Amino acid sequence: MRFEDEVLRFVDSSLKTLSPDCRLIYARKEVVEEPKPGPLVSEVDMDERLKQALLSRGVERLYEFQHQAYQKIVSGSDVMIVSGTATGKTEAFIVPVMELLLRKKLSRALVVYPTKALARDQLTRFRMLAFSLGISVDVFDGDTSLKERRKIAESPPHILITNPDMIHFGLMQSKHFRSALAGVERVVLDEVHVYEGAFGSHVYRILRRLESMLGDVQLIGCGATVGNPEELGKLLFDREVEVVRGTPSKKGVATHVLASAGHLSRWTVSARLIAALARAELRTLAFVDSQQMAEVLARIASRQGCEALVHRAGLQRSERERVEDALRRGSVEAVVSTPTLELGIDIGFLDAIVLAQPPPSYTKYLQRAGRAGRRNRPGYVFTVLGDDPIDAYYERNPKDFFEQELTPVVFEPKNEEILRVHVLARVAEARRLRRSALSQEEEAQIPYLVSEELVEERGPWLIVTRRGWALLRERGLRGAGPEVAIFCAGEQIGRRELPEALHDLHPGAIYLHQRKAYEVELLDLEKRVAVVHRIRDDVAIYTRPLFEVDLGAWSQVDQRVADGVPVAYGEADITKTVIGYNVYSVFGEERVPVQTVLLPEPVSWSYRTKAILARYARWVDIDAIHALEHVVIHAARPVVGAGLSDLGGISYPSGHVVIYDATPGGSGLSRLLFEKLERAHKLAYDIVSSCDCEDGCPRCVYDPFCGNNNRHLSRKGAVELFEKVFRGEGVPKSLEEPFGESRALSYRDHFLLP
Repeated sequence: MRFEDEVLRFVDSSLKTLSPDCRLIYARKEVVEEPKPGPLVSEVDMDERLKQALLSRGVERLYEFQHQAYQKIVSGSDVMIVSGTATGKTEAFIVPVMELLLRKKLSRALVVYPTKALARDQLTRFRMLAFSLGISVDVFDGDTSLKERRKIAESPPHILITNPDMIHFGLMQSKHFRSALAGVERVVLDEVHVYEGAFGSHVYRILRRLESMLGDVQLIGCGATVGNPEELGKLLFDREVEVVRGTPSKKGVATHVLASAGHLSRWTVSARLIAALARAELRTLAFVDSQQMAEVLARIASRQGCEALVHRAGLQRSERERVEDALRRGSVEAVVSTPTLELGIDIGFLDAIVLAQPPPSYTKYLQRAGRAGRRNRPGYVFTVLGDDPIDAYYERNPKDFFEQELTPVVFEPKNEEILRVHVLARVAEARRLRRSALSQEEEAQIPYLVSEELVEERGPWLIVTRRGWALLRERGLRGAGPEVAIFCAGEQIGRRELPEALHDLHPGAIYLHQRKAYEVELLDLEKRVAVVHRIRDDVAIYTRPLFEVDLGAWSQVDQRVADGVPVAYGEADITKTVIGYNVYSVFGEERVPVQTVLLPEPVSWSYRTKAILARYARWVDIDAIHALEHVVIHAARPVVGAGLSDLGGISYPSGHVVIYDATPGGSGLSRLLFEKLERAHKLAYDIVSSCDCEDGCPRCVYDPFCGNNNRHLSRKGAVELFEKVFRGEGVPKSLEEPFGESRALSYRDHFLLP
């Protein structure tokens, strides 16, 4: 492919020095104009003081979607606003909120951002408009000093800015925070597209706790990329909402590019891409979805001549702020980040975004892509495609990548693991609480909390125990599972949540933290402790676990037929066992391990989650159903917006396939797959029928976490099985129970170390 753009020609030639099949394969230029104009500010039914404040800032006209949002919010409606990054969506809610504050001098509003950094980032922006209006704005979060907390509690501001974590802990532990909420009549949630999975389930419960304290408040949501705003509004707010739509993309000029890694590691190719952009003097931000791979990619980029910093969860706040400041000042060539920089925190203007792998959803792609581009300068967004079934599909059909629908933002509102945390929190807020104060679903969790000695009953009262308080202090809002503390030489260096801790902290794992390398000695899941020791920081390998998965008790909630296949949705007990791990070279092929190690003592953890159970045949060659299981899970990723490890699977010779949420209690993804299984079947069939390999390869049916190391897979068998399903041949009418040895439990029977 020939490129007229000078930057693309330079990058393409740089990649080809790695390998002839490593190259740019597709580019699309996007030009997004201003949103559709609306009325002049002078024409809007608005307080004259607010009009003058807007005019003094150069805002002479509202966009049409801003005016629609203004009308709906001022009228008291619950609203969901959806518009692209940098299109004025913040003004779409803050202008009507300030209008209502001017009309009702004693009313107050609570504005919630997903992170503390983003909340503080918006403070100056709000105050610039509020100052001349006599409207007070303050931030209350974990960094607010005791003196400031007392001041805010004594005289609450008209607009209080905070984050979900502060609400969660503040309601339980801070009398000053509870006082600061007095008189709040409306709650605004910005960046609502991040409230998915476990985080969404937590925020759902936090809103219910706020409502129990504040009463019937007006709820307003705002996000840049939401594919299902009506459904998300109803799911998150537990009520109907009115939707206002702006423009879907960031205004400006951007060039979107797909790059093929060929048969090289995507990490090596991404690092070369970062280094090439640095040589072209383009300020670059690279995204990955794994904390450990962020460290790996930054290390490889540095070896290729580009000093790259890392920004991710788990780092000290001072370290993250140092990286953010370096980006703002332009004193660093590149930064490799997990989704922590996906949101709109101020890091200055960036020239280029590198996605080391396609994001879990197209929604996330647009969010990350929206970070590229300076004023009056184009932005570049590069996505690296590797040896992966979905990547291979988009390499064959590059236009399809940019024509994807926005996947729905989903979470599981009835996640029991998360519900229990917030029932415990409600008891903690009151210090002692009668059962009658709880809803029916909340009250149903009390026997479990009592049996776990988290709550005790004293006459009519419920009281949180010391153990319960310890759990509340330990558990965060970004996950549903318990956390494992990581120790090195007797000092705690971090925490990792289960089941992710099984991935990163099994014995023998290479664990990277703050650009330092460790090897795991011990993982004790009873004590929730991992012990590591330092190794050479320039270690050139990384590890990935091998799992066995066992399906325990299953309870059905719903059932339907998809392409003639009976499929059920329900709850399941899942036991994950790390039986070994693969060792990969940082510079080698991504899917080819240099060593496979079996653990002398496997490590197991069990949890209950949501899942689907489907039956594709009465009895089938296990290699065919195993391959079908893999490829359906791969196809589910773009269909439901799942990351590589968000869904797991089990297959049986009885023709059954189980696909489960990796999040304890459920993430909402398996429920969405249950509803969209036909789309996943279509994409899965395209993947296996289009591949030209002999009978299975990384580009069609391999999975990096496969329990038997991708042995015993048949692409041809999966194609034949799909075709029989589509013809209606041999598909049983009923599900029945899975039987026979699952493919997820066969690794040790079929593989021996040399």
